[in-house]
Amino acid sequence: MKPVLLFIVGLLGLIFFSKVKSPFSTILTNLVIQLFVLLVLLKFYFKWDIKLFSYVYLLALFLFYKIALAFLTTNRNSIIKVLIRGYIVIIGVEILFFALSFFFSSLKFYPNVSIFSILIAAQLLFITPYLKKYSQGFIKDTRLAKIFLICYFLLCYCLLFYTKGRAGIIGFTIALCVLNYSYLKLKMGCFKGIIIASCLLLLLLNFKSNSSSGRLLIYKVIITQLQPQEFITGIGYGKFKVKYNEFQAKYFSKESIDSNEALLANNTYYMFNDPLQIIIETGLMGLIILSFLFIKFFALFKRNYILLREKPILNGAYLSVICIIISSLFSYPFQIMGILLHFLFCIAIIIDEESVKKSFEYRISLGKIHVILARTTLLSLAVCLLFFGQESFKFYMKSNEAIRYSNTGFRKKAIQTYSKISDNSMEDSDVLYNYADELAKINKVDSALIVLRKASNYLNNDKSAILMGNLLQEKGMFLQAEKQYKKAVFINPKLFSNRASLFKFYYETRQFKKALNWGNSILKMPVKVPSKTITDIKNETRKIISKIKMDIQNKIT
Repeated sequence: MKPVLLFIVGLLGLIFFSKVKSPFSTILTNLVIQLFVLLVLLKFYFKWDIKLFSYVYLLALFLFYKIALAFLTTNRNSIIKVLIRGYIVIIGVEILFFALSFFFSSLKFYPNVSIFSILIAAQLLFITPYLKKYSQGFIKDTRLAKIFLICYFLLCYCLLFYTKGRAGIIGFTIALCVLNYSYLKLKMGCFKGIIIASCLLLLLLNFKSNSSSGRLLIYKVIITQLQPQEFITGIGYGKFKVKYNEFQAKYFSKESIDSNEALLANNTYYMFNDPLQIIIETGLMGLIILSFLFIKFFALFKRNYILLREKPILNGAYLSVICIIISSLFSYPFQIMGILLHFLFCIAIIIDEESVKKSFEYRISLGKIHVILARTTLLSLAVCLLFFGQESFKFYMKSNEAIRYSNTGFRKKAIQTYSKISDNSMEDSDVLYNYADELAKINKVDSALIVLRKASNYLNNDKSAILMGNLLQEKGMFLQAEKQYKKAVFINPKLFSNRASLFKFYYETRQFKKALNWGNSILKMPVKVPSKTITDIKNETRKIISKIKMDIQNKIT
């Protein structure tokens, strides 16, 4: 999806370039973007090993927000009905695809149903104030208007509860409370409202208790494994998916891997709390910036609250943003493109309302130099996005080609293709892992190790640790191999295959005492979901344990 986003935003930027009349942004922002584009040109000309794709993605989101804001500014009076109709169509198509995805997996456009619940909740909230105002104006009977709204909300909740997405349900409910704040305050009072909201939260947390316990495990691992200075500096922007599995491996190296807690562990790439993940990655600076943004948003909301009843689009934008912010405390909506684009569009609506209060002529009168700088910034950024979109599209096409070669047995062609794209600016750990795996299959151990170590800069999981262990064992580096096999077990303790790899390593290196210990742990490990693979692992383990005991007995006699 990222190549598509870059292409579309780049094209929109070129279209917008011919129509822009006011400054694109502040002079400082323009200069920073120009310097970044210059850095991109220098990187490709001198072939510098600098990874820029994640920052290009952020710039694409920034440009999308600016284009949305400009579009709203120039079409403020004629856009409301078009927006609502457009969103109703989008929601209808998404619900249809969601239903059909249970029969046709190719139609699945979301990573899981929980994420879908957040997306659909935010979009339903966007159209809710307009439907509420429309029903009150179109349906003259007040009682029928209320019945219409009640039926609408019941349908919304039926859909959300069907997805079992707690984050979406909580975000939707709190946003609805905000929508009907005056009525709820009059009928219940703040204290009763807080009690009811707390009960709902506890009920939903117990609705999927294992999932809630899994999130608590993530928080526990982070708190116990972060170094004191990392609470200040952070672990690095975008580094959570690289660092967390290492933290989890260290945590379970000192804790029981047969506990109920260990059964909750898995390869984890999100904290399921976006604001907290940003703070963990960026440290004190991230905390300050997020605090400022939250305070600024709620200050704007408080200032515009009186206007919301008369401006349903603005009201819907605020409700959507509130829903996504609340949901982000329980999931990772800010790392999903569709939700992020909707969020930015709603922010553009809110900022556009603020810009109405300012003098448009004043912004234009800032000078020709500023306008020229803004236009060149927009042009250079749009071209940069189109270039990266093309590069990433080629990258993923070549990646799919390499996978096809690999699946059909053309290993040399697969390796040649992976070799061409492994030094690309795209930061794709899966491509590097697949490349290392192909090299390992033709016994190019040293080359495979180099590629796999490069991949570990972007992602760490039990699969890469197992492959690293295999390669190090091939080279006779048994101590380092043992560490990697153990790392795989501690990252994901509930997988039989990880323990089996460590068990076989000890058997093959004739460390029989350790092999017996891990073999028994495999046999005693409870089976959560029975499968042929687990049965085969247990049977193979029993055979090897019998051989070990016979070897030990022969030595004694």
